[in-house]
Amino acid sequence: MPSGPLKICVCGGGSNAHLVAAFSASNPDAETRILDLNEEEAKKWENLIDKKEMVLSINEDNGTKREVKAKPRLVTSNPKEALNGCDLIILTTSAMDHGKYLQAIEPFASKNTVIVGLPGKPGFEYLCYNILGSKADLCTFLSFEEPSWSSKIVEFGNHVEALSAMQVLVGSIVRGRGICRRPPLMCLQMIHGSKPLFRPSKHFLEVTLMPNTFFCPVIIYGQWGKWDGKPVSETPLFYHGMSKETAEILNTCSQECLDVARAITTSEKVRVDLTGVQDLYQWCIERFKGDISNNADLYTTITTNKQFADVRHTMKEVDGGLVPDFGRLVEDLEAGLVVIKGIALLMEVPTPKTDELIGWCQEKVGKEYLVNGELTGNDVATSRCPQRFGLCTIEALVNGKIEEH
Repeated sequence: MPSGPLKICVCGGGSNAHLVAAFSASNPDAETRILDLNEEEAKKWENLIDKKEMVLSINEDNGTKREVKAKPRLVTSNPKEALNGCDLIILTTSAMDHGKYLQAIEPFASKNTVIVGLPGKPGFEYLCYNILGSKADLCTFLSFEEPSWSSKIVEFGNHVEALSAMQVLVGSIVRGRGICRRPPLMCLQMIHGSKPLFRPSKHFLEVTLMPNTFFCPVIIYGQWGKWDGKPVSETPLFYHGMSKETAEILNTCSQECLDVARAITTSEKVRVDLTGVQDLYQWCIERFKGDISNNADLYTTITTNKQFADVRHTMKEVDGGLVPDFGRLVEDLEAGLVVIKGIALLMEVPTPKTDELIGWCQEKVGKEYLVNGELTGNDVATSRCPQRFGLCTIEALVNGKIEEH
């Protein structure tokens, strides 16, 4: 194990970046840098850090709250300054911003580079190989299902609140030919403490095919699929306002994910064990253990989860009231549903409910990915589906490396 502090670069400027940076910087054995490519935002954060420490407020399971102080070493928009000698580079941004951060990282990637998507979202590995090119074979990539904690910024640059943690967080590890200076999973556990438990998957496609990908788009579809287009007077609850019919759609999409995973596991062309892919009910039970008051079925598991209690739909004001803001569906499509569909097509697994969902979502955001059941739409080129990267065989799909390019 190398001597000296663990050197971590946290990429991003939102609440998740504040959270991970504060957890890291509160650990005396870590040296934390923050790379925020928004130059104006980075300068503001840097000036605030120079004046006083960050505060991390952590909500404990017993209802109490504790505060810890954190002092990042620097905040910058300069990749060279932030990335030099880092043991771990953690992307905390929306999947839509992963590309520009990976492009900023590429000139400094080496045999010791470890890049973590926290979360990574489906197709993360494909994107890494696409942008880093030949350097990707030397790097190690980790991709996690969700953020480690839900969080909110209390005061930009100075104060972030850790609201609730996942109990378990499963992540993939794709190891390159280089040697990690520090064991990456152990490093993540060290800076976060006991929660969540970071657990490795057997294969990166296990994380890609976890059915949490469907969570948000199905709930949005369930709430607004039959909407008459007229403004409403109040913002509906997101998870706790969902219907039993929506829960059934989630179950159906979950099963389609399992069908794809099973097809890969049983394929005679590759040897990949994806039996770790869970249905959505099991996924929720394990990750939100202790937060669910009624786990009789998927519907009650979601609607009695205290972590979900106050979450509401994203809305925008118009004359006459409020209408849904469907903008977030672009990320759900390009780094989610379209990736799942691309894998299903390669495995020749029918996914009628996923197709229906993609069709509705793409219409709401004015995009085109799926046309007559095939990924031939004009916007496939901005998605992370394997076909976009030239991965058109089962072997290439499970290898994840874009050798054709």
